[in-house]
Amino acid sequence: MKIEVRNGAATIEGYVNVTERLSKPIRDVRGQFLEKVATGAFNSALQRNDNVELRFNHRRKLGDQQDGSLELREDNIGLYAKATVSDAEVVKLAEARKLKGWSFGFRKLEDSWDKQENMPEIRTLKAIDVSEVSILSITPAYIATSISMRADECEDLLECRSNETATGTLEYDIEERKDEEEEKPNNQKYHDILTKLNA
Repeated sequence: MKIEVRNGAATIEGYVNVTERLSKPIRDVRGQFLEKVATGAFNSALQRNDNVELRFNHRRKLGDQQDGSLELREDNIGLYAKATVSDAEVVKLAEARKLKGWSFGFRKLEDSWDKQENMPEIRTLKAIDVSEVSILSITPAYIATSISMRADECEDLLECRSNETATGTLEYDIEERKDEEEEKPNNQKYHDILTKLNA
């Protein structure tokens, strides 16, 4: 994850998720399992939704694809994101080197489960709907959360994932802000000289 701060705005880019890479263990009602996103799942999701939201810690909206603040693409590694953020809180956290990584919110459309002896089940997400990606200020240890919502007697499960192995090394490039006093030229001594010459 690369974070650059210039002119009061932060540019944040890197991998949200690496496809075909197993997660850390996740626990839900089925018990413990490992999870991976199939190659092409993000690409299909981006074709279905061309306006994924950019959020902060899955809560506050910072922008979206259509306003140009978020770029997303799946390449041969995984889901790559580039965000430009002018939100004061996020910029301040970036300057303090307190941003931790990426996460994404999704709904499962198609998955498969592979059971192996003496091993946790492996869930492969073959088709998903991605609703948002989030910039995190909390440590992303493959966060696995689920929010159940009922709609027309069907359960709609919103899941959130963050994979610290996708984030990799955090690289910061912060433009140093000068104090206002330093920015203002101090011409007092010249005024003093001119006052003496005119006296």
